[in-house]
Amino acid sequence: MTKKALITMTSAIGFAAVSMASMTTQQAPILLQSFKDSDGGWMAFGGAAKTSVSHEPELTQASAGALRFDYTISKGDFNGLYLPVTIGSWEKAKSVKFRVHSDAPTVLVVALQKQDGGRFVSMVSTPKGLWQTVELSTSDFILSQDKDDPKDPTGKLDMSKVVSVGIADISQFFLSIDNPVLSGLFDVKKGEHRLYVDSFTVGSESIPSGFVSQGDDVLIDTLTHPQVSWIGLGGMKIVRATEPPLSGAAIRADYHQTPGKPSILSRSVPSWVLIGAKSLTFDVASAKPAKLVVQLEQVDGGKYNAVVDLPGGSILTKVKLPLSDFKRSDDATDNDTKVHPALLKSLMIMDASGMLEQANSDNTLWVNHIAGSGS
Repeated sequence: MTKKALITMTSAIGFAAVSMASMTTQQAPILLQSFKDSDGGWMAFGGAAKTSVSHEPELTQASAGALRFDYTISKGDFNGLYLPVTIGSWEKAKSVKFRVHSDAPTVLVVALQKQDGGRFVSMVSTPKGLWQTVELSTSDFILSQDKDDPKDPTGKLDMSKVVSVGIADISQFFLSIDNPVLSGLFDVKKGEHRLYVDSFTVGSESIPSGFVSQGDDVLIDTLTHPQVSWIGLGGMKIVRATEPPLSGAAIRADYHQTPGKPSILSRSVPSWVLIGAKSLTFDVASAKPAKLVVQLEQVDGGKYNAVVDLPGGSILTKVKLPLSDFKRSDDATDNDTKVHPALLKSLMIMDASGMLEQANSDNTLWVNHIAGSGS
């Protein structure tokens, strides 16, 4: 055997050994449900909601099935899916992945319930009639702190104490709003609906989080997941996009600037992302001139606004808003006049051009690189 052949063979053996080592060290999922033969223990609650196993050829994979969830959106009724979890069995869980197919564009809330504690949630925007891949790090789940939510003694998610996971269509929450102006922002499609869930997996290997610290800055949404975690209101249709004018992945919102009506992007955020920050920064572009109102909402009812004027023409604008410049909103219910980052609950970016300037035009808005900055 020549020296060259010996080197080639040794390299091949070494590569094979590394590949085998990688395969053997890759950890098996804590839970993997293909729904081929059973519903996996998932149950439906509310009204006439029901679950079943589907093998519809136009929707499911040949070697598997899907969990079918039939439910109704109507005022006064709340429907959802949930899976009981044996306490301690998900102690090493670091990710939740699945595919979902909805018969209408909507936002799903995925919830982890902690024993004797709070409910930790993550939002997932889903299109109509397409399979959406969902990948969630356990650090993407945020403690829900609305007035009717259970309290949590630590405020932190402990996967060893998770007793159930649930999935529900957030449209049902919007129907409970009695204010006609606010409820008009939500494009709720009442009546019977159908949802499919496939390849539900709980893993022990980490995946990137939507919130990442980078030196003195904290990225509020890395946009690394295949799904979008924002809610679009007032006719906004939102997708994850990578095309110009922004660099990298961005939220793209297509909508109509309507006289007297706002269009809103909203996202729940953990309070820690702005602790220690001096400003909120992001990149943004708008096809048409736009007047944006950026709002920070707190768990105590505080709401604080800053205004950004965009020139239109899809021109990239780098925005830096000092937290000290945010002004108390007229509808705030707290007893203060300044932002308290430790109480942060959600971030809203509203195109108020229709309300404030009677704009009447189709528009596209791009936003990314949203961060709490230490400078």
